[in-house]
Amino acid sequence: MLAVENDLLKGLNDSQRAAVLATEGRNLVLAGAGSGKTKVLTTRVAYLLQQGVDPWRILAITFTNKSAKEMKERVNAIDNRAFKCWIGTFHSICNRILSTNIHHLGMDMFTLMDDSDQKSTVKTAAVQMGLEVDKTIVYSLLSQISLWKNEGVSPGQAMSEHQGDKDKGSKAQVYQQYENIKVVNNYFDFDDLLLQTVNLFRNNPELLGRYQNLFRYVLVDEFQDTNKIQFELVEMLSHKHGNIFLVGDADQSIYSFRSAKIENILSYQKLHPETQVTMLQENYRSTKKIVNASNSLVGHNKMRLDREAFSVGNAGDDIHVFRFNDASREADFVARLIVNIRRTTNADWKDFAVLYRMNFQSKHLELALRDENIPYKIVGTTSFYDRKEIKDLVSYIRASHNLADDNAIEKTINVPKRGIGETTMNKVRNFAQERRIPMFVALQNIDEVASQQKINKSTVAKIKVFTELLVELNQKAVEEDFSAATFLKILIKKTDFMSQFDREKEEDEARIENVTHLRHYARQWDAQEKEINSLAQFVSEISLDGEADEDEDDFVTLTSVHSAKGLEWPETFVIGLEDDVFPHYRSKSNPADLEEERRLMYVAMTRAGKRLYLTHSAFKYEYGSQKPIRQKPSPFLDEIPSNYKTVMIQTA
Repeated sequence: MLAVENDLLKGLNDSQRAAVLATEGRNLVLAGAGSGKTKVLTTRVAYLLQQGVDPWRILAITFTNKSAKEMKERVNAIDNRAFKCWIGTFHSICNRILSTNIHHLGMDMFTLMDDSDQKSTVKTAAVQMGLEVDKTIVYSLLSQISLWKNEGVSPGQAMSEHQGDKDKGSKAQVYQQYENIKVVNNYFDFDDLLLQTVNLFRNNPELLGRYQNLFRYVLVDEFQDTNKIQFELVEMLSHKHGNIFLVGDADQSIYSFRSAKIENILSYQKLHPETQVTMLQENYRSTKKIVNASNSLVGHNKMRLDREAFSVGNAGDDIHVFRFNDASREADFVARLIVNIRRTTNADWKDFAVLYRMNFQSKHLELALRDENIPYKIVGTTSFYDRKEIKDLVSYIRASHNLADDNAIEKTINVPKRGIGETTMNKVRNFAQERRIPMFVALQNIDEVASQQKINKSTVAKIKVFTELLVELNQKAVEEDFSAATFLKILIKKTDFMSQFDREKEEDEARIENVTHLRHYARQWDAQEKEINSLAQFVSEISLDGEADEDEDDFVTLTSVHSAKGLEWPETFVIGLEDDVFPHYRSKSNPADLEEERRLMYVAMTRAGKRLYLTHSAFKYEYGSQKPIRQKPSPFLDEIPSNYKTVMIQTA
C-alpha cells in the first residue's frame, strides 16, 4: 500500500508510524508499558479503511470487552465504517463464527454457560461418577478441565494419558461425564467457544477457506497472553494472506495459570523468519525513574526479548519504599498518605490505586480507608450481570432460546415464586436422569412423573402453566423480525416478573432500575447493525458482555496486580511486598514461575504515572499463633537500584 502523509498519522512517533504503515506481511510489534499500543492498533485499522480496505475484511482481536469497545469507539470516531469491522475478544469472535455455522458440528443451537452453570454441571458429573464434592473440589475440577481444553486435550486423551494417576485419572472421567451432560443440554462453556471453533475449522477445510479469504488483515492485541488454541486459531485465519499484526510485550506475560504461553511471542520469529519486528519503547505514562527502575527489575529475567523502554517524561520523584511493623500499620499509613497527597495536590480519589499480589491483602486496607472516609472500589466485585434479578431474566431468556437448558429451567421455575418445592424438583430430576432427557421434557411429561412419584394435582397444574409459558416464549424467540426489546417486554409481562418487587422498598427500587437498564440494553442491541438478529445471538452477547457495567465515580481503586494489567494511575501503591507473598512461595522451586512473578512486579510498577509507593511489613500473625512471625522483604525490592528509590522505616 502507498504510504501518504495525512492527518491520521500526525502525533505518532517514528516507531508508531512505521508500525501503522507496515500493512503487508507478518508484523510483530513489541510494545512496552505506556507506549501507546492502543493508539497504534486503532490508527492502523483506520489507516486500512482509509486505504480502501473493506471493513469486513479486517479482524481485530482483543482480550477484554473493554478493550474491544474502546477500539471500536476510537476507530469509529475517525471512520464511521468501523462498526462493520470484526472487532472483538477471542470469545466474541468465535461466538459469532459458531452462531452462523453450528450446524457443521451437528447441532441446531447452543447455549453459553455461565460460572454457576459450570459449577453445578461439574458437581453433577462428579456425583454421578461417585465422588464426594465440595467447593474446593469443584474449583479444582473446573480448573483442570479448562487447562485441558486450552491445550486442546479431549476427555478421551485425558483419560488415556492419566490412566495410572488416581487424581488426574478421576478428573478425566469427570471431564468426560461433564461433556456428556453438556451434549444433552446443548451447552458450550467459555473454553468451548475457542476449542469448538478450531475443531470446526479443522473438520471443515472449505469453511476455513471462506474465513481465510474473508479476513485479509488480522490484528491481535496482547499476543503474549495467547494460549495454544488461540495461537492455532490465529495461525489458521491468517494463513492465506499472511497479513498479521501482533502486538505484545513478553515482559507483561503474567497469565500462565490461564494457560497463556509466553513461548508464542518469544518463538514467533523462529516459526516465521520473515516477520518484521517493530519496537515501541517510548513510555508516555511514567517518569524516568519509574521506567528505569522497572527496566532494571525485569532485566533479571532470562526469558525475554531484548527491549529497553525509556520515558519521554521528566525524571520524577524517587520510588518510595516503606517498611512497617505489621499489615495493620501499613494499611493505616497508606490511607493517611492518600488523604495527605490528595489535600496537597488537589488530586481526585480516582487518581489513586492500591495493588496487591493476593486478594486477601485488601482486608486491613478496607478498614483503614473506611476510618479515613475514603471512597474505594475493589476491582472484581459483583457486576451488573451477576445481580439476582438480571441473572433471573437472563435465565428466562436462555430457557426460551434452549428448552434443553436444565440450569436455566431450574433457575426460573420458581421466579416469581410458584410454590413448586424442592421435593417435587428432585422427583423431576430423577425422572430426567434415569431417562437421559432434558428436564423440560420431564416437566412436559409431568402426569407420568406424578403417577410414579406422587406429586399433588395442584403442583402438577402449576408445572403445566410454567411449561406452556416457556413453549410460548420459545415460539416468540424464532419469529421473523426478532426484536430483543420486544421479546424482553413480552417475557416480563407473561411471567409477571415485576410482581416480586415492592416499589416502597429501597432495595427493590434498585432492582427495578436494573431491569429497566437491561431493557435499555436490549433496545441498543436492536439498533446495532449485525450479521445475525436472533435470540440466540442476544443470549450469547449478554453472556459475553461481562464488563458492560463500568462505574465512573470518583473512588480509590483496590485491585490485585493481575486485574490491574492494562490500567494506570498517577499515584500507585503496591503493598504487601514480603518474600513468599510477592514473589509467591509456590514460584520458588521453578525458575520459569519466579520469572513470571518478576514480570508481575514489573506490571505493578509500570501502572504508576507520577509516583510509585512500595510497602511491606516486618511481622505477621498467623492463624492460631499468639506471637508475631518475622517476614523478609521481597527480594524484588533489592533488584531496584538504590539511585531510583528512597527507603524509609515507619515505627508508628
